[in-house]
Amino acid sequence: MSNLVQLQSIDRRQAIRSLALALTAAGTLDLEAAQHVHDATSAEKKAAGGAYQPKAFQPHEYKTIQRLAEIIVPKDEVSGSAVDAGAPEFIDTLAGQNTTLADIYHGGLAWLDAEMRKRHNTTFVAAAPAQQTAMLDALVAAEKREAARKQEELVYQRSADYKVFSGYTTERSGDLGPGVAFFDWIRKMTVDAFYTSPIGVRDLGYKGNRAWSRYTVPQECIDYAMKRSPFAG
Repeated sequence: MSNLVQLQSIDRRQAIRSLALALTAAGTLDLEAAQHVHDATSAEKKAAGGAYQPKAFQPHEYKTIQRLAEIIVPKDEVSGSAVDAGAPEFIDTLAGQNTTLADIYHGGLAWLDAEMRKRHNTTFVAAAPAQQTAMLDALVAAEKREAARKQEELVYQRSADYKVFSGYTTERSGDLGPGVAFFDWIRKMTVDAFYTSPIGVRDLGYKGNRAWSRYTVPQECIDYAMKRSPFAG
């Protein structure tokens, strides 16, 4: 390996690690670092004859991530799915560089399987498509209820009555909280992965770098991606 190639490899690993840490620290996405993730995973798949080997997840976990990504951004007449765009590899690569992020996914995937066993006596990935959809629909509904509860509580806190009943809270959204939090993570990271991949860039009609040092997926693009599945946030 030449000194230049070795230096590029070190820079790429550092960029990936920085992006992984930034996600859990501040929720930021750096365009250049995100592209490094896609470049690195593409290189790994090419070197392995097209087969990506997960680093952070067990086979069952990774298969579940693939299925979730496929549901979140499915293939349509315009472009491929989030799986085609490399979202599962993107998530695995970042989780391999950030134990906090990896723990979010390990815990979230375990919760999802436990909830599916409770409901249907099976894991998420082994469940029927309609059962998978119903589970994610329940998480989205709980997320919306929680958002409405918070808004109601905020309005109440601004009212004159709040000084008298300062301990007042509205009813919380049941026991789906851990699943709601996990689904929020994987949904956002799947969309981010999609729109920083070559497939997603083409989907946006992106014309090339324009001296941008940082990149946040435009809201209209997130809205478009969410419309491709029934799981809008």
